[in-house]
Amino acid sequence: MSKNGRIMLSGALVLIALALYIIGIIILPETIGLQIQMDGSMGNNASKYVGLLIPFALTAGGAIYYYMKEEGKSLFVSFIGIAVFGVTFIMNL
Repeated sequence: MSKNGRIMLSGALVLIALALYIIGIIILPETIGLQIQMDGSMGNNASKYVGLLIPFALTAGGAIYYYMKEEGKSLFVSFIGIAVFGVTFIMNL
């Protein structure tokens, strides 16, 4: 992929991560569950700011690393970060 293509893709992923972080801050409760136990109850809890920082760091970090090194694995990490955002929203709404 060309350098401009990598810039566009990386920038889009960072903007998506930022948008999902802001949406999560607005719609999620103050404390969110990070794990589900076998009985269906929430295991570990954290502040929504800290809990949403984990998938944001995965997505943005993978996108930035993809821009710098052009490795497909880091792009995969970005998509995993977006999936973690989705699971977090589903678990806590």
